[in-house]
Amino acid sequence: MQKITKRLSLLLLAVSMLTISLVGSLASAQSTGAGGNGIRVSPVRTDLTIEPGQTSTVTLTVQNITSGDAEFQAIENDFVAGNNEQGQPALILDADKYAPSHSLKRFMSEVPNVFIPAGGSKQVKVTITIPKDAAAGGYYGAVRFTPAGSEDGTKNVTLSASVGSLILVKVPGDLKESLLLSSFDVRTSETTNKASSIFMSNNNLYAVARFENNGNVHEQPFGKVVLKRGNEVLQTIEINNADLPGNVLPDSTRRFSVNLDKVGLWGKYTVTGNFGYGTSGQLISGSTSFYVIPLVPILIGLGIIGLIVAAIFLLPRAIKRYNQDVVRKANRRK
Repeated sequence: MQKITKRLSLLLLAVSMLTISLVGSLASAQSTGAGGNGIRVSPVRTDLTIEPGQTSTVTLTVQNITSGDAEFQAIENDFVAGNNEQGQPALILDADKYAPSHSLKRFMSEVPNVFIPAGGSKQVKVTITIPKDAAAGGYYGAVRFTPAGSEDGTKNVTLSASVGSLILVKVPGDLKESLLLSSFDVRTSETTNKASSIFMSNNNLYAVARFENNGNVHEQPFGKVVLKRGNEVLQTIEINNADLPGNVLPDSTRRFSVNLDKVGLWGKYTVTGNFGYGTSGQLISGSTSFYVIPLVPILIGLGIIGLIVAAIFLLPRAIKRYNQDVVRKANRRK
């Protein structure tokens, strides 16, 4: 009984430490702040087009989901693309630093603290003013809310697309739209960096398209991936078709994966991707082939064939030798 109690205590301690670690690392609007002040912010993301010299306002809903009244402060940050190609933006948390390019924080007005009663919510206005001489392109920022007076981090952190409030602004003008398909292949996981053309199983296969943005504005690639065996179409899948389509930020690469769940147990397959992007519907495409070779069944089959061959060629010889031995022994007894 004492051992069980000890193990339970260690498990509870580990869970507590993990929870504290996750809360601290997120540092976002939808996390638990100091003193148990819980915050929820919506919408998750806002996409705007603002002409140079114009002003636009973003309305955020901030909820206090705890049982105590609280005052919250708004923190505005720039963000850049994360380094894992999964579309998770990396916040620049240092209050004195901006993104090296595409900074939206410079154009955002300061948001005053907001007092919210327990279980209540309030709307907060974020004003964005684009200077007349602003260059065309994309600008990216985020708004987070923390308990007033709490300390904020000073390093880049990754903000999940499901928390916080991201703002992406497109400033019209001389836009450079340049999206490249840097690779298109098949992999055994959505996150692995290893592609292959030969697989021992048809389980968990993904077609992975990696898009590289060399332009000055974010892009939302779209299109279809077609899986074929010979001339037979086995599967057609759309990419990036969520309610909030994913963006590829300038100077970054992002991957989009689709599950190939119609691949058979063996054979050669071809995957083709036809994609579009940009204001003019620019087109890019890619194609790759791969093989499914089930090694274990093949080895079993070869083993069975070997036994059959052995039975055909070796068994008669063995029977002949056995008969010769029987005759020889019989002759010795005479």
